[in-house]
Amino acid sequence: MKLEKILEEISYISKNIQNDREIVGVSSNSKEIKKDFIFVAIRGFEFDGHNYIENALENGASTIVYTNDDVEFKNGINYIKVEDARLALAKISNFLSDFPSKSFRMIGVTGTNGKTTTANIISFLLNKLGEPCANIGTDGAFFNGKTLPTEHTTPEITDINYILNEVKKDGIKNVVMETSSHGLCLKRNYGIDYEYGVFTNLSPEHMDYHKTMDNYFMAKMILLNHSKKQVVNLDDDYGKKSKEIFKDALTISINEDSAYKAENIKRVDMGLEFFVNGVKFHLKRFGLYDIYNSLCAIAIANDLGFELEEISKALEGFKGVKSRFEFIENDLGINIVVDFAHTPKAFENIYKDLPKNKKIFSVYGITGDRTYDIRKAVGKISAKYNIFSVITTDDPKFDTFENISNQIKEGVDENNGECVLIKDRKEAIKYAISHAKKDDFVLLLGKGEENFIKLKGNIKTYYNEKETIREVLEEL
Repeated sequence: MKLEKILEEISYISKNIQNDREIVGVSSNSKEIKKDFIFVAIRGFEFDGHNYIENALENGASTIVYTNDDVEFKNGINYIKVEDARLALAKISNFLSDFPSKSFRMIGVTGTNGKTTTANIISFLLNKLGEPCANIGTDGAFFNGKTLPTEHTTPEITDINYILNEVKKDGIKNVVMETSSHGLCLKRNYGIDYEYGVFTNLSPEHMDYHKTMDNYFMAKMILLNHSKKQVVNLDDDYGKKSKEIFKDALTISINEDSAYKAENIKRVDMGLEFFVNGVKFHLKRFGLYDIYNSLCAIAIANDLGFELEEISKALEGFKGVKSRFEFIENDLGINIVVDFAHTPKAFENIYKDLPKNKKIFSVYGITGDRTYDIRKAVGKISAKYNIFSVITTDDPKFDTFENISNQIKEGVDENNGECVLIKDRKEAIKYAISHAKKDDFVLLLGKGEENFIKLKGNIKTYYNEKETIREVLEEL
């Protein structure tokens, strides 16, 4: 592809053209640059891509897209100055990839909690109902028995386009994607038009980035604004607010009147039974929050023309998502559960559905980029539900375990709860399991399927929660 053709797709301030080589790819990661790639230098929160222009040139970049004023030109290299590097990256990637998202029925899922499970249920249901569906999100990209890794909940637009073109080869027509507020603000989804935009809920999170709940809400609305149809939760205050904006949205609820309301909810054999518009559903899941997740999928499947009875039958086979209230088998008779919960609301959703007559240990920390309010809140909520908090390390990044854990402890103490602070996560897990008795619960929250821990800055050190649990069980 000739550069001049690509430049017709973007807005730019100035250009300095010194070669006419065919462009074969684009990336904002200098390590991914190959011969005759465009390198887009993006000023990020922690790293400035302009500092990696030399690396990109060494790897074969023929064109540099930049925003800074002090970029030094080199002979034989094209330089394109733009106002918005992220927008340029998205437009160039979409163009070079031949706009792959337009080949699919795209379904986006956003919200503070429930994105992964909701996306998984949607994908599971559509596949069961004869509508092959790929799933892109926190745990990877899954389609036709294949798995591709993803770096973020919402991958970079270049990665999304690569994945979509791989999915396209398999003839799949449906794709469900988790869409984080960061991803939406950083234009990782730019140029993708969604058939359905799902908004699960909203509670305080990422306040270091969004600053206010209104900003956070408007970030989520980017998805719904780029969706033909919306699915919103009327039991959530911000869900109600979104319904005021999108009058024709499909609505779900447990408490409020809605198009898809779960009624007559009963617990049956560690599962849930409920009715939607007179049709019985059985969900092999533990928490009421999973009903909300399933309702979003039910609404979409029904809107696509499937009868509630056949949706109910298909949903019977859904067994859950890895590290979403996942029980770990053991010989101790203890209910060891791994869950990705990392927000106050997610903690509460888990705690409130647990048996009141069992001792419950919760092993958790809060990451270094979360605010004091969130740290204190998880401690308060844990104490509110009479949870014994084993406060430990979870990606301290640029903060310290001591500072984070003491702020969590403030919340525990405020509600007169019990806690212990253990820096080493493996030792914290060992403490909880060794103090638990038969039928007690040990919750391991926050890491889920992640295979790393960020002990210093954003440097990843290998860590796997389930492997660590197995090691502890072998040692006890």
